[in-house]
Amino acid sequence: MRKNQYSKMLLATLVSLFCLAGQLTSAEELLSKTPPDHEGPFYPVTQQDDIDNDLVHVKGQTGVANGDILNLSGIVVNARGEAQGNITIEIWQTDQQGKYKHPRDSTPGSRDQNFQYWGAVVTGSDGTYYFKTIVPGAYEPRPAHIHFKVLKAGKVILTSQIYFKDPSLESKHFSLTSQTELQTAELQKAENGEFQAYFRIVI
Repeated sequence: MRKNQYSKMLLATLVSLFCLAGQLTSAEELLSKTPPDHEGPFYPVTQQDDIDNDLVHVKGQTGVANGDILNLSGIVVNARGEAQGNITIEIWQTDQQGKYKHPRDSTPGSRDQNFQYWGAVVTGSDGTYYFKTIVPGAYEPRPAHIHFKVLKAGKVILTSQIYFKDPSLESKHFSLTSQTELQTAELQKAENGEFQAYFRIVI
């Protein structure tokens, strides 16, 4: 009888350890969330009629924004890697000269009237999003970057920035967060001369 009881206790202990190991493995497999970063002082305050995902064309104008076209695509997932649909992504950035569309930005030069500066898109059921914009102009002491907000049901759940890894340039002055690699997208040039980058957002 004691032998049977011991065997049952041993089996129960092994099962418990196995379950615990499974939980630890699952926890280790969770994706690291995209870290928050500074909103910065130039979040858009000027009302604009055109707030879509094409920032190189402004509604009512025929011109195209100056600068290198950037096709920015990506996906929004949770820590388990599950696609998150119906999530709003906002981006805002500088034009080719490194100038924001904000009254407090005193960077010399006139703003690009053919650049939208700020746009938004809602993720599809597969969690994907896309923006047509330009490679943002850098300004001292910051490298080129794109600000973004993630909104769920109208509530901001993440504010951060996207940086770019360009093998031809030496990166400097990155984010003050300790997880810069989670905010960096590789900048690649396509055959048509435009650039592309892919950025996954984990919420």
